[in-house]
Order: sequence, then structure tokens, then C-alpha cells
Amino acid sequence: MSEETFPHGPIPKFWPSHSGHRRLFSGHEAVPYLLTKFTRARWLENNPDELDALLAPHQELVLANVEDDDDLVGRTPDDEMERVEKLQPAYYIPSDRWVYEDTMTDAEQLEEIDRCMDGTREVYNRIEARDDLPTQVIPIAKGWKHWHFERCRRTFEDLGLSYCAFDVTQYNSINMVLEDVHRLIEVIGPDGVLLIGKLSPDHLRRCPPEVVAATGVDHWRKNSQTESGRFSRELYRFWAARAYTAISSAQTRLDHFGSQSNVRIHG
Repeated sequence: MSEETFPHGPIPKFWPSHSGHRRLFSGHEAVPYLLTKFTRARWLENNPDELDALLAPHQELVLANVEDDDDLVGRTPDDEMERVEKLQPAYYIPSDRWVYEDTMTDAEQLEEIDRCMDGTREVYNRIEARDDLPTQVIPIAKGWKHWHFERCRRTFEDLGLSYCAFDVTQYNSINMVLEDVHRLIEVIGPDGVLLIGKLSPDHLRRCPPEVVAATGVDHWRKNSQTESGRFSRELYRFWAARAYTAISSAQTRLDHFGSQSNVRIHG
């Protein structure tokens, strides 16, 4: 396991079936964590030798059940546990659901958030009951309103989870991202947040210090390709250093991540 309890720094979201991604990240000293989505991880399940070849001793896999709605429909905790058991990731983000502003009533939003929290609770308890699984659960905070996050906070506190993920993939404004991240921190008070969907160093530099990790695809991919379109491990190293510095610049305002500090930033 890493020296810090949960992931920190820039985390590339990758496609396991993409040979270029595997060549870029396999054993890379600037890549302590790799994140892939639940559906894409099926390829690793079907090719276990590739998983062994991909990860060096210093690297850890983050498996995220954070996907398009169509992929989430019908997925059960049994489905989630089956993949966790086979891949044994270091970290697992469980039981995502969809919550929309314009097409859902408050009651419908509440129902989906509760389904997410119920699934999170079940998967967490099942993983914790297994001595043979090294996996730690990272819960995902759903919604954007105060009462949305309050609903999540109750579950996180019940389970003793102080680090969470937050998906901002569909946000088209960094100001909206910051507003909702600040509200999440105000309500939930996490020790750390993994931001899903934003990896631009310029954006990460503006995040509150509780954002200790971020994952995405487009930004690392664009900055790791040569003019010929091939991936470069050296270009990735240069980009990752910039992204890590952007995240770390906020950390100077926060006690060491492992100190259980509950600093809150109000938006």
C-alpha cells in the first residue's frame, strides 16, 4: 500500500484494452495509481496476465463503478463484488447512480442518492467481511445541493469513511465545479476528495486543499502525445509533474493528509 492511506495526485483514467495506454503506464515511476471504469475492467478480468504485467509493485489499481447511465442500469452489488473479487483492486468506488437537475424531481433525486448510498453500504460491508480482499472502498458523493450531500454524509460517517470521490465529468464550467466542491466540503467535511473528470493543472490549482487527487482522460492524453500521435512516457512525466504541483500547491494550506484534519472551505 502507499504511504498515504488513499490516492493522491494526478491519476490517469485509462483503457486497459488499449495497448498504447498499457505501454505508456506499465511500471511508470510517475504513475502510482491507475483508474479504470467497471465496464472497461472486464478486459482485465478476461486477461489476468495483462493485469500482472501492467502493475509494478509501486502501482495500485483504482476500479470505478462510475459510468454512463446505460452501463449502470441493472447492475447489482453481486455484480460489483464479482469483479472486485476477481481483480482485487487496491481501491473501489461503488454503486454510482444518476442524479439530474432538469429532468428529475426532488423525490427522484432522493431515490437515486439513497440507492447509491444503500449500494455503497452493502458493498463496503461485504468487502470488509472478507479477509482475503485488499480493497478499500472510496464512496462517491452524489448531487450538488446541501441536502444531497447531507444524505451522503450520514452514510459516510456511519461507515467511518473520510475520503470520497466526486464526479464532475459533465460540468462545463470550472466555476460550477468549484461551487459544488466547496459545498460538498462544507457539508461532508472530508479529509480528502478524488475529483473525477478534471485534470487541467490550471483548474486543479484553484481547487480547495481537500482535493488531494484528480482523474480524467483528455488532458493527460493530449499532453502525452508526440506530433506523430504516439504516446511518450517522458511527456507524461513532464505533464504529471505539473499536475502534481498544481494539486500540492493547495496542500500547503492543509495539515498533512494523514492527520485526520477536518478543515472546511465555505463557498
